[in-house]
Amino acid sequence: MTVRRRLLRYVKPYLGRFGWACVAMAGVSAINGLGILLLKPIVDEVFIAKDLRMLALAVAGVPLLVALKAVASYVQNYLMSWIGQRVSQQIREDLFRHLHLLPLEYYSGLRGADVLSRVTGDLTLAQSALTALPVYLIRDTLTVLFLVASLFKLDWRFALLTVLGSPLSLAALWVLSRKMRDASRQSQIAVDRLHHRFQESVQGMMTVKAFNYEAGATEKFQEENESFFQPMMRYLRATALMNPLLELGASVMVAAVIWFGGREVISGRMTPGAFFAFMGAMLAAYAPIKNLARVNAEGQRAWASAERLFQILDEKTALPRKRMPAFKHLAGSVRLEGVGFRYPGARNWALRGLTLEIPKGARTAIVGPNGCGKTTVTKLLLRLHDPLEGRITFDGVDARELDASSIRARVGLVSADAVLFNDTVFQNLALGRKVVTLSEVEAAARAVGADEFVTALPEGYQTTLGDWGFSLSFGQRQKLAIARMLLKDPEIVVLDEATAHLDGPSREDVLSVLGTALAGRTVVTIAHDLSSVAPADRIFVLNNGGLAESGTHAELMAARGLYRRLFELQSVARDSAEAP
Repeated sequence: MTVRRRLLRYVKPYLGRFGWACVAMAGVSAINGLGILLLKPIVDEVFIAKDLRMLALAVAGVPLLVALKAVASYVQNYLMSWIGQRVSQQIREDLFRHLHLLPLEYYSGLRGADVLSRVTGDLTLAQSALTALPVYLIRDTLTVLFLVASLFKLDWRFALLTVLGSPLSLAALWVLSRKMRDASRQSQIAVDRLHHRFQESVQGMMTVKAFNYEAGATEKFQEENESFFQPMMRYLRATALMNPLLELGASVMVAAVIWFGGREVISGRMTPGAFFAFMGAMLAAYAPIKNLARVNAEGQRAWASAERLFQILDEKTALPRKRMPAFKHLAGSVRLEGVGFRYPGARNWALRGLTLEIPKGARTAIVGPNGCGKTTVTKLLLRLHDPLEGRITFDGVDARELDASSIRARVGLVSADAVLFNDTVFQNLALGRKVVTLSEVEAAARAVGADEFVTALPEGYQTTLGDWGFSLSFGQRQKLAIARMLLKDPEIVVLDEATAHLDGPSREDVLSVLGTALAGRTVVTIAHDLSSVAPADRIFVLNNGGLAESGTHAELMAARGLYRRLFELQSVARDSAEAP
């Protein structure tokens, strides 16, 4: 669908209110035209004929017309603001919902700042246009039509002269509007890059300062800022040309009317009242025409913004075309059979030809050097991605033939970065569960040793943690993440570098908690620290996206392969760090 049709679809539920707003706009326009027509009898009867009765009617009628116009203006502005807010609210909700339905691949190659720029800056421009553009477009167009009708009623010859002089200005505006839309689209792309630079520097400020990179970061930003300046100036140049062109065209028409109209008044073929009314109608039409030109400029920016918003809504979601059967429980094992996966835009394969089996109830570890594909296995197990080659099966059933949300409901994840949201402790632990009691949340927290520090918070479980939960220590955040996973009660647990950012005592504390809490579950541990996976029932060693070797800790140490070399290197590094 075109942008116009899609916007109309959002407006459709509010057509009743829009209709009343249009009635109010028509009222404002009609009053503007009527006021001009009244100018002729006021000048001729009051100032020329000196009629006191007409003077009294004028004094009484003008405030009444202004009052009626004020009421109609309020109604039109209120209703259009209401519609604009409702439409933007619905678009915002659709965007948020759609972003959560998009596959993870969408975010792999897209900067978060680009998405934020669209759902904030672009939506604000679109909302402003929805609120103001129809008011100016409908009301001022009707006003111009009423005034043109008034011109023809006063003197059709001069009215025709005025109308015939307009096409040149309109043609110039049409050319400029095309330039404005292209420049606006380019400037908004540049704004995305600016937002990315801001976000990148703010999030990495510690690294910037640690490496004295303030000047370098500023230089990069200046380059992006300059790339925004050029397209924005093209847009502003086109905007700046509009008013001079309108004024030039209007001045030529006014001069022509003064010349011909003055001759008519001097010869007695036109009354002074008719001449002043005609001039008043022309001058009154200038303001709405100028508004329409401004609406055109703002509309081009809003149009480009709406296109960018709908580009997100047009992205294909991860929802299957048909309803898939649910994964209810694991009876035998999870298998990766010849699995290959490559991230969007990447040249190298993250995994290639990987085959391994995770038995029910077993403690399985996946280890290997950095970049070997360990974390990719996590994403595949949760069906955040699907293999490009091979398959993953649950009890022999291809994961792609099962409902993804049902798999995630049975698989719990604890990653290296414990993501906590700007919400209460209770809501962070109850994440994803529709019905949960405080006693269940407290029990999960006690199971991981988190209840003590949570109850010490100002409002206990109702304490808001703030952005990312940074008010808590790494260990505390990780314990809350484990408690959240336990509250989910998953059948399969994936620990992806769950203790990577913890110091020695905190790591031992968390590992002890996990050992007790995960007894009897199917546990997949993905770790760089090999000492933490030694007790596993089976260890799979990955290298360059494939399986290098597998076995128990003792078997792998005896094989003198990659696992042993990595283990010994870590032992030497650990001993060196502990040496006085």
